[in-house]
Amino acid sequence: MGQLLYNTLSLLGQLTLRLLQWVGSRKLREFWVGRTETWARLQALDPMNDKRLWMHCASLGEFEQGRPILEWLREQYPEHQIVLSFFSPSGYGPKKNTPLADVVVYLPWDQPSNARKFVQTVAPGAAFMVKSDLWPNYLIALEQRQIPCYVIAARFKTKHWIFGPAGQFMRRRLRKIRHVFVQNQDSFTLLKQRAIDHCSVSGDPRYDRVTAQLSQDNELDFIDAFKQKGPCIILGSSWPEDHDLWLPVINQFTELGVQFIIAPHDLNPDEIKRLSGKITADCLIYQGEPDVINNRAQVLIVNTIGHLSRIYAHGDLAYVGGGMGHSGLHNILEPAAFGLPIMIGPVFSKFPEAIDLIELGGVLVIDRPTDVIDHLEKFLDDDQLYSQMGAINSNYIQDMSGATARITEFLKEDLYL
Repeated sequence: MGQLLYNTLSLLGQLTLRLLQWVGSRKLREFWVGRTETWARLQALDPMNDKRLWMHCASLGEFEQGRPILEWLREQYPEHQIVLSFFSPSGYGPKKNTPLADVVVYLPWDQPSNARKFVQTVAPGAAFMVKSDLWPNYLIALEQRQIPCYVIAARFKTKHWIFGPAGQFMRRRLRKIRHVFVQNQDSFTLLKQRAIDHCSVSGDPRYDRVTAQLSQDNELDFIDAFKQKGPCIILGSSWPEDHDLWLPVINQFTELGVQFIIAPHDLNPDEIKRLSGKITADCLIYQGEPDVINNRAQVLIVNTIGHLSRIYAHGDLAYVGGGMGHSGLHNILEPAAFGLPIMIGPVFSKFPEAIDLIELGGVLVIDRPTDVIDHLEKFLDDDQLYSQMGAINSNYIQDMSGATARITEFLKEDLYL
């Protein structure tokens, strides 16, 4: 009964979203238009090579969690074709050309016929689902073809629908999964209590990803050309509401010799123009031309993609955007790995690393300019407290690392490809 109800609601949801694409956002249209291309993109698989692996991620955040495992699979099984699927445009768009996969597609909507066709077409030797984007019909299709399925970096809560009365059919699916690697002890205990025994606590591979960043070359010539001797504050993955919070702060503290580097999340030219127009200090916009950089400017807006993780290596304090609105807090692990004290907005409840670091004292929550001004005045007067915050963050990252090794050691013994 639960499976029938799920499929009925799933079909209604599909029909509703198909209609809403014509009046909804650009991402909703991408969500459906991209799915019309899935079957054609799968034709790029070499039919003469039946060695294949499949990893599924909901979005970009899940991709970053699964990425260390994906890199290991690519290195360990170079003869295998890898199919990477996404549910959301925010994952598919940035990663549709990643060299870690041979084919990148949107996952077709979870209906029995779609799931059977997809699994039959891809025919993977093993499947890897990241975190909690678990679709019943796909799990059934994998079971029917006796394809082992592994769940990476899962995190479950008691209130999750899977553990309620309507989730009994889904719990049966979880019991058939080859192994569930969970992030924490609470998730492990919850699964064990429901007789889901093929599970272990591995942690979150994202921490290994940011730890690896420390050993890479993080120098950026245009940042070196911009920076002076004074303190430098990074605004990473910022949105318009984050800019509104910081604008009065920037205009006040640039007069005191503080420099600011702003790396917006959405490189909207109108917003970048608005932002730069409201900054009273000398402001540069970097778009990939190093000759525009001079060391007289106090503010640098980075209008490029792919530099932020290395930019954090050059800062003294970071503000991570997304927590002032509904877009979702962005990655605080990268600045934490570099030992920066961190500020965020008040919307962070869905991000366990933020909750942990707030409790430990490495992250400050702010929601008005006066909060920022108060902390920056203390920072300029005595940065010892903020250095201690940075140490808390870097130690936390080191303590949480190691998930990739735990998962891959298990897979070395368990995978038969």
